[in-house]
Amino acid sequence: MSSIPRASALKLASAAHDMGAEALRGTLEQNESGRWAVGYIEVESWLSRHAGQELVLAVAAIDRETPMAYMRTCRTCGNEHEGRTCPHCEAVRRRLRGG
Repeated sequence: MSSIPRASALKLASAAHDMGAEALRGTLEQNESGRWAVGYIEVESWLSRHAGQELVLAVAAIDRETPMAYMRTCRTCGNEHEGRTCPHCEAVRRRLRGG
């Protein structure tokens, strides 16, 4: 599995929380008793609360090398983008100006 940027992982966790789902964030480690934990929460006991339910489980490894990018929402078209200008609107402006 490849790593994803930290901003994308945090956005995924935030979206899950906004929809009423649960998300864990932390380092996955195996403790002395052989049980898996994310941060201080044991994964097995956390999952046992949902026994018998159909689940979607998403795991995203965070790329620690990629700097956290600030995402903006364009006030014109509504697209999310990084940087100062929306690439979609900039391309439309260039095309309309004959560029």
